[in-house]
Amino acid sequence: MLVIISAAVITLVATLAARYLLAKTRLTEKSIDAAIARRLHTSPVLSEMRELRELNGVMRNILADLVENEELAVRKPDDHRSPATRTRLVAMREARRREIYGEGSFCFGRPLELEPRKAPLEQQTEDVWACMRPGIPG
Repeated sequence: MLVIISAAVITLVATLAARYLLAKTRLTEKSIDAAIARRLHTSPVLSEMRELRELNGVMRNILADLVENEELAVRKPDDHRSPATRTRLVAMREARRREIYGEGSFCFGRPLELEPRKAPLEQQTEDVWACMRPGIPG
């Protein structure tokens, strides 16, 4: 009987000690994670990632708006609209397209351009003719 009671007490003490150590380990891991999160929160890389995620969401919404706007342009074979209605719908679609492009231009802080912007010669770092020169890897 004494053996059973001592085994039960040892089991109880071992269980409580294991739970205490487990709780202490969890608190330590939690404090380490909090310290890492504080360091990363002030990191310029992480702030840039947040900004890129936001811009990605904005771009996704703008592209969805463009797709919705262009779906209105698809004509069905059984479309029996009058020419005046078609003209009005085309004008509305063009106005919405300009509005979406303007929204994108405003959100991304760039002027509306049809051609891609080229960097000035001072900012261009690659040498176009490097691959043509003998002995210089391009």
